[in-house]
Parts: sequence; structure tokens; C-alpha cells
Amino acid sequence: MASRFDGQLRWLHKVRLYPTCTQERALVTMLRVTRELYNASLQQRRDAWTTRRVSLASREQHAQLTELREADPRFAAVYRECQDAVLHRLDLAFAAFFRRVKRGETPGYPRFKPAARWNQLQFPHGDRALKFNTGQLRVCVPGVGAIRLRKGRAVPEFGRAFLVTKNGRWYAVFEAHRAPLPLPATGCSAGIDRGIRVLAALSDGTMIGNIRSGSRRRAVVERHQRALDAVTHKDAGGRVFNRHERIRLASVRRLARAKECEANARRDWLHKVSRGIVQRFDRIALEALRLRSMTRSAKGTLEAPGVGVRAKAGLNRALLDAGFGMLATLIREKAANAARTLIEVDARYSSQTCAACGYVCKESREGRRFTCVRCGHAADADVNAAQVILLRAESPPKRAPGTARGRQYVAA
Repeated sequence: MASRFDGQLRWLHKVRLYPTCTQERALVTMLRVTRELYNASLQQRRDAWTTRRVSLASREQHAQLTELREADPRFAAVYRECQDAVLHRLDLAFAAFFRRVKRGETPGYPRFKPAARWNQLQFPHGDRALKFNTGQLRVCVPGVGAIRLRKGRAVPEFGRAFLVTKNGRWYAVFEAHRAPLPLPATGCSAGIDRGIRVLAALSDGTMIGNIRSGSRRRAVVERHQRALDAVTHKDAGGRVFNRHERIRLASVRRLARAKECEANARRDWLHKVSRGIVQRFDRIALEALRLRSMTRSAKGTLEAPGVGVRAKAGLNRALLDAGFGMLATLIREKAANAARTLIEVDARYSSQTCAACGYVCKESREGRRFTCVRCGHAADADVNAAQVILLRAESPPKRAPGTARGRQYVAA
């Protein structure tokens, strides 16, 4: 059972479900019916605008849904609130589309959903629809029955709920509110420098290893990729024409589960690391990294091709394998729940700055070691950077009018 924080002390509890064959067929039927409802509602709105220049209101489609349920037993067999959530999801898609249009952007029009991209059932009032038995060993789903779930941590009082399928497995996700549970004060602070050689270097000298889950499991993933290529048949244009063959679908699922195993190992390690950091320190300082810019491709364009594309691709792969962004997110959510203080500081020149005298010089860093050319301060380069990050968090820079954000350093 896993939990995730969405920024407002609302936690999503994810529980593995074990439906029987009959129950799984019922869940798949619910997915198919809700997807057909979404696509039909989208087509109706498009036709109303293109033929009559009329914006179809949501309330009209809700009223027509009532008539459809009376006429079609397939739609009547699906829980009504799941279908209302589908129409609400379509409203959100159009709201996002028009919001971007007003900002002068060129957004894509809401698209029809194929079966591969429709994998969840939403229950807006999940506490009324989904009922647990004694001991929370089974959850009763309307129209499906009592589904066995994985025994683990008890699910608290919840609001919305989702039934999600991924790689042939089913999960229940419950949205619950939690009050913060402050941890005892330790009186300690830490700066954290994230890297590839070590996942995180703390200002107190602690080095947290990078397990490199992607590199460790690369052989397994590549074996499944070769097996998928062996059963895939393409035409002259490179398009797959046996996409729905049973043997290829099985190979696709094995590859997806191998990648899921890799992601689960990374997430498990980052959960443990972030929990240990939050338990040890009252104040935590992190670099404010822009990971999207850091992992941008170097391919360039046909007119101006990039340089060092292969090396940059390897660096991007290593950065994403380490899980920088996920580590920061987990520290942020656990710090909020434990009433800890998290500070994000400017990361510029932190690897070239001396933690003892504040002097900035790129010659001070030589590989893994940092030796200040001014004062002679010597330390591990990552630990020195973590100490600089902590100093920046404890003494925020005073910004003069008209200057850029961040501390003003004297460059060598």
C-alpha cells in the first residue's frame, strides 16, 4: 500500500486489488462503457458547434444521460456517479482548452480516447459507493461485487476514489485528508546536494548512495525489448500491423512490467531516503533545480544540429535514473506532514563556492575533491556544495534594487 501527497495534505492511498475473472470482466465492461460515453459526448459537442454553432451545455448532456440509462441496459448497469465523473472530466478538458486559447496559446482540441489511454473509473463520492468489510479484507464495488484486496495498512476515512488498471493489474486509490503529525524537534539542520555519483550528499558529511535501478535492470529490460521486436511485424513505412496479436500483447505486457519493477525499486529507495532525512533534521535546504531544462535533449534542428548528443543523452538518462525530482517531491511531502521546514535555494555556483570563506573559483574543484585556492579548505566536493546550500538557506541574500535573485558572489 502506498501513499502520495498532492500539496494540500490530501493523500492518495493505493491498494492492490485481486478481482476474480468474472469481476475483472465487469470492470473492463465499465471501462468500455465510460469510454464510449466520453467519446460520444465529445462528438456531440463537436457536431453541435460545427453544424449549428451552438455550445452544448453540460446540464443538457447530464439530462440526456438519464434518458440513455433508461433506454440502454449497458449504461444502466454502470454506477451513475462514474458516468457523471466522465462528463465532468470532459468539462475540465474543454475548460483547459479555452483557458489556453485566452492566453494566446495554440492548444490541442480535446481528443477521443482510445482503449489504451482509458484506464480508470472515478467515484466522486467514493465513501458512499465503495464499502469495506470487517478488517478491510474486501471492498464492495457497485455492479461488480466484493473484491479481495491486499492486506496492509488500514485505509482511513476517504472522499474520492478511483479504480485503476495498469499492466493487467487492478488498484484502488483513495483520496484521504490527513492532519499533520509533527515529529519531535532534533535541533539539526542539513543542506542536501543531489548528484549522480551519490544520490545525496548532506552537509554533515553523510553520503547516500545512488542505487541506479535503471542501470541494474537494463539487461532485463533490453531482453524484453528484443523479444518484443522479434514478434513485431512492420510494413515498409514502419507501421506495426500485428498490434493486436495475442503473442505481441503478451510481450508488450512483460516489457511494461519490467519497467514498472524498475520504477518501483527506485520509488521504494527514495521513500526510505526521504523518510530518514525528515526524521533527522528540523530544517532542510535543497537546490532549486530546473530538471526539465537540465534533461533537455541536445539534438537541435536540421539546420543547427547539436553537439555531443550521445554524451548528453547518457547524462539525461543518468539524471532521470537517479530520481532527483521524485526525491525532492517526497522530502517536500514528508516535511509538510512532519511540520519540518524546507527551504529551496539558488543552486548557481554552489559546486565552485568555498563553504569556509565563500570564495568562488572553478579551479577549486578537481573531480571529487574541493580545495579552496584562497583559504585552503579541503573537503569532498559534494559535501562542500551541501554546506554551501545550508549557508545560503540560513543567511538569505539581501538583494539590491535592480539585481538578480540570489547571493552576490565574487567570481574569480
